[in-house]
Amino acid sequence: MNHVRVDLEKTVDHSYDIVIGNDLFASLAEGLSKLNLSKIAIVTDSTVKKLYGKDLFELFKKQGLNSVLVTIPAGEKSKNRTVKARIEDMLISEGFRRDSLILALGGGVVGDIAGFVASTYMRGIPYVYVPTTLLAMVDSSIGGKNGINTASGKNMIGTFYQPKRVFIDLAVLKTLPEKEFRNGITEMIKHGIISDEKFFIFMEDYLEKLLSGDEDALSKAIEWSSTIKRDVVEQDEQEESIRKILNFGHTIGHALEKVSDYALAHGEAVALGMVAEAKIAKAMSILNARDYQKIIDLIEKLGVSPAIPYSARKVLEHTSYDKKSSKGVVQYALPTSIGHMEIDVEAGDDVVLQVLSEMQ
Repeated sequence: MNHVRVDLEKTVDHSYDIVIGNDLFASLAEGLSKLNLSKIAIVTDSTVKKLYGKDLFELFKKQGLNSVLVTIPAGEKSKNRTVKARIEDMLISEGFRRDSLILALGGGVVGDIAGFVASTYMRGIPYVYVPTTLLAMVDSSIGGKNGINTASGKNMIGTFYQPKRVFIDLAVLKTLPEKEFRNGITEMIKHGIISDEKFFIFMEDYLEKLLSGDEDALSKAIEWSSTIKRDVVEQDEQEESIRKILNFGHTIGHALEKVSDYALAHGEAVALGMVAEAKIAKAMSILNARDYQKIIDLIEKLGVSPAIPYSARKVLEHTSYDKKSSKGVVQYALPTSIGHMEIDVEAGDDVVLQVLSEMQ
């Protein structure tokens, strides 16, 4: 046989800055005006449009930026093929090219779908992420995971595609509902469990201040939490090894979201998922009793009821659709102690079902 080799070995730099501060919209507009962009699509949702989308659009206009405001319905159910196609069709009709840019303004749903569209439109155009929820600030805005949901499960279709920059504007947290604060704090607690015991202790000590919106505590927590996720992503951009530790609480959590038809918010589902998966780790003698109790106590202190109001068997069934399964076997990321994890753990269905049943 004859061979013709296509040699594409190269190093690609996907690095970007996460800018953290207050009232960043003016500097964002000024910075974008210095780039040679043909058009900008501000992708947001129906809630954020009223709070910040219209103002940012007007600011861009004053700065001379050729922009369009694209609005999707708020909520997890917008993460689907139909909405993605609608955004793409709009970009085509508005004449967006490779020298255009997408700006995601919103929480995780907006970031996921805007990043996904950016990664595939004309085989990839740049995007910037301005997260408006605490959860998105410390989670989905960092690491370049983009995706949409299907009838089978959450984020079943997507890409790894990094933003050009992330702007974390602490001022937007002033309009964030308490429920959304708790969702974001859940993710920060997870970061302490999976990688940094000192941060976990900080979250124990400052939980009340964080829940009350204390600016100094929030600023420190967001930067610290973002740094933890950054460190993981830098080691494993496309989740081939260590990045799997970020999935703690998400295997059960995503299954709960699907079973609830997304009535459970992502943060609520992950909080329950962390409780369940900590219980699985303890049942399998992976996690010691002391750290298990500390994890459970902090999550309960956050106000999470450790009860699952759905069929244990249905939740177990939906874990089989998890993207992290291998050869049909669901694999978990489970804590061995606070700050340390074990990945690719195969937990037997009997153990998982027993834990889920006990939580009903």
